[in-house]
Amino acid sequence: MAESRRHISQEKLGKHNKRGDLWISIQGKIYDVTDWAKEHPGGEAPLLSLAGQDVTDAFVAYHPGTAWQYLDKFFTRYYLQGYSVSEASKDYRKLVSEFSKMGLFDKKGHITFYTLSVVAVLFAVSVYGVLCSDSTWVHLGCGALMGIMWIQSGWIGHDSGHYKVMSSKGFNRFAQILSGNW
Repeated sequence: MAESRRHISQEKLGKHNKRGDLWISIQGKIYDVTDWAKEHPGGEAPLLSLAGQDVTDAFVAYHPGTAWQYLDKFFTRYYLQGYSVSEASKDYRKLVSEFSKMGLFDKKGHITFYTLSVVAVLFAVSVYGVLCSDSTWVHLGCGALMGIMWIQSGWIGHDSGHYKVMSSKGFNRFAQILSGNW
């Protein structure tokens, strides 16, 4: 005979929302992440702010597909009573699915290499312009180029810090150090 599911209400789930008592719901399953909060790679803050509610879309948005395999050890064997997906979440999930099919979330290291090359050229042109010209307009133009370079370098450093731009963790770290130190 199959075991019947145990359910808890949204109201009861909502009471598990403080440090030392953190429960979340992902796709209708209830997880106790209290002990995990201190080890969570994203820090304790996201768990504290989202505890006591359904976090399916946040989990999908901020975790790699491999994170799903670790959820079972936190499963409480409870399910959220009356769980259903909101229309907004359905739309969001459809959009994510379409973007994934289009390859928009795929790592494209060649684009990062191209962008790093452009950053290097912008840097070289800016330094050359400042050192080899006495014109105020050239110096202002070089300053603008330097600003564009820093913005691009900052975004590459940020994205590589999430290990999302290159094909391996090592290449991501290299891009992060390279762009961060410029």
